[in-house]
Amino acid sequence: MNYSDFGIIVNTSKVSGEYATTCPSCSFERKKKTDKCLSVNLDKQVWFCSHCGYKGGLTKIKEVVYKLPEWKNKTELADSTVRYFETRKISQNTLQVARVTESVEWMPKANKEIPTINFNYFRNQELINVKYRGKDKDFKLFKDGELILYNLDNIKGAKTLYIVEGEPDVLSFIECGYTNVVSVPNGAKITNNNLEYISNSWDSLSGIEYFVIAVDNDEPGRALRIDLANRLGINKCSYIEFEGAKDANEYLVKEDINKFKKQVEGAKEFPIEGSFTIDEIYPQLEVLYNKGLDKGVSSGIPSLKLNFVKGYITTITGIPGHGKSDFLDMICLNLLRNHDWKGAFYSPENKPTELHLAKMICKFQNKSWDGDYRITPMEVATVAGYLNRNVWWVKPEKDFTLDSILDRVSALRQKQGLDYFVIDAWNKLEHKYTSSETKYIGESLDKIAMFCEAENLHCFLVVHPAKMQKEKDSDRYKVPTLYDCAGSANFYNKSDNGITIYRNFEDGNKTTEVFVTKVKFAHWGQISSSSYHYDSVSGRFYLTLADKEENWI
Repeated sequence: MNYSDFGIIVNTSKVSGEYATTCPSCSFERKKKTDKCLSVNLDKQVWFCSHCGYKGGLTKIKEVVYKLPEWKNKTELADSTVRYFETRKISQNTLQVARVTESVEWMPKANKEIPTINFNYFRNQELINVKYRGKDKDFKLFKDGELILYNLDNIKGAKTLYIVEGEPDVLSFIECGYTNVVSVPNGAKITNNNLEYISNSWDSLSGIEYFVIAVDNDEPGRALRIDLANRLGINKCSYIEFEGAKDANEYLVKEDINKFKKQVEGAKEFPIEGSFTIDEIYPQLEVLYNKGLDKGVSSGIPSLKLNFVKGYITTITGIPGHGKSDFLDMICLNLLRNHDWKGAFYSPENKPTELHLAKMICKFQNKSWDGDYRITPMEVATVAGYLNRNVWWVKPEKDFTLDSILDRVSALRQKQGLDYFVIDAWNKLEHKYTSSETKYIGESLDKIAMFCEAENLHCFLVVHPAKMQKEKDSDRYKVPTLYDCAGSANFYNKSDNGITIYRNFEDGNKTTEVFVTKVKFAHWGQISSSSYHYDSVSGRFYLTLADKEENWI
């Protein structure tokens, strides 16, 4: 990617340091239009606007290649190692079950080679990664190893799975008779917990029916607990807080096995429906306070004053042929390259699927499929490989009802870690009315809303308007709103956000107007409108023609 892809003008021969330029998000509407409020760090290839807060960075596509550590079966642990674990109430039998070994490794904190305890990450009897632990909490993972959950090979056949935050906690569960336990490989953060290890471990998790999350009882741990529950399905999860202890091993050291089991049996449900007390939701309140209000993620499209938050619905409408799907594709691709949002498409409007994929590749690479500026075979393969890891298409086998679509999206979310899904368009679903159309649409939107909340996904719903009327004494059609969506005003009432796409054919198809017509919360954005130039070559939308022309320089 380059800066011009984001409407950022960088006219300099400099390759490092800071560069000041105008902001594509706010400069065009400011009195001081030439004020260089956007600072670009050329080394890190990121930017930030001191006026409106617009920030982002260039995306680099790189192939993921994992390395495998060499397996050395050294089962005879040193006496000092065995004694250390005995102080943690971990027996030699548990160490053997978990296949703990030791070696001498160069460690970052010690800055030299030292003896290490090795927690070996196996998947289907193949060593995938190793967590090395030296003295004074000196840790490292095997360089360039794939991130998976620890203890996967000991959970086969289990229906319930316990998830903890460290390998000693896994050993504590095993010591107390629970082998159906895994640990995350890389701890917890208050923000931005990367759960790629769930996808990488999914073949081993696919038979699990229920998850019990027993990560550390501190601020990062509670944030990770919520992230894991959202990923795995909050209705399929409960959690454990070991009373008076930070984690499972600390509790086992303080107490005994029977009390440990009692804590495990007292797992708590996540409050998602019905009535609950403040005490029950206070841990989530603490996470909200420390993280701050979720202001969502920006599409990166200049002047589009709407951020997107998982758990909600954005409905997009517009007259057929005005570019709803094209603009939505651009939003979704920007969410991927700016924020690593993965998504699934139910999009019969864009059939055949290979044509939809071709259009997305051209948008991403800013090239045409044929003719001038044609994309190269290497570029097609590279971008297709990148999208293959981040975008999926949904096509249920039995029918195309809303329930079938949501079932497939749910399965994809658990396996791949989706962040959003697209239904394009509403009229392409198989509708089975058991009541009036208005009541059916209201119930269906309630179902989508509850699904988004439970699965922690954002839904982009494309809806065609009813037959539009032309403006008086004009060939121009009226700009539709969510109230004009075919079937019911519930598309406005029950959507969280609303966007209308309107192409000005009367000006020679030069501009496309985008109206943000509904925003649920003020910290997500505001009611607004923007005008864009559509480039039929790449399928992109640009704020000005200069932005478009800059891309060919």
